[in-house]
Amino acid sequence: MTRTQLTYAILATICWGCYIVVAKVASSEKYCNVPPRWTTALMGLGILAVFACYWRFSASAPLRANLPSIAAGIGAGLLWATGMVFALLALRGGADVARLVPLYNANTLVALALAFIVLREIPHAGEIIKLSCGSALILLGAILVAR
Repeated sequence: MTRTQLTYAILATICWGCYIVVAKVASSEKYCNVPPRWTTALMGLGILAVFACYWRFSASAPLRANLPSIAAGIGAGLLWATGMVFALLALRGGADVARLVPLYNANTLVALALAFIVLREIPHAGEIIKLSCGSALILLGAILVAR
């Protein structure tokens, strides 16, 4: 991973670590009490704002759209949004962020399995041990937090 890729990954981690706390503040009866239906709509406005800024200030590249690329892009958005709705419903139901986040971040295991199976991203021999140990710790953490 390059330094730039690592920087982007860390910034994404910070953003994703913060957004769920803000989502809890918005949707929890204890704080702003915005129903999940409206929280998702407001989040959509935030997403559109970021998209508009990114679109405006990023380098222009030609669109290479075909049916598979359109389906993949829309599918990624649908999966992310569906997961977000489920997380908001859990928060609205009283879930603690401190317990919810480690549990849903077991999504790393799903992504890892799909990377192997679908993308054929097979790690080198030395990395398999690291990935196996890290995956076991994630799974153990999810189990401990869920109890």
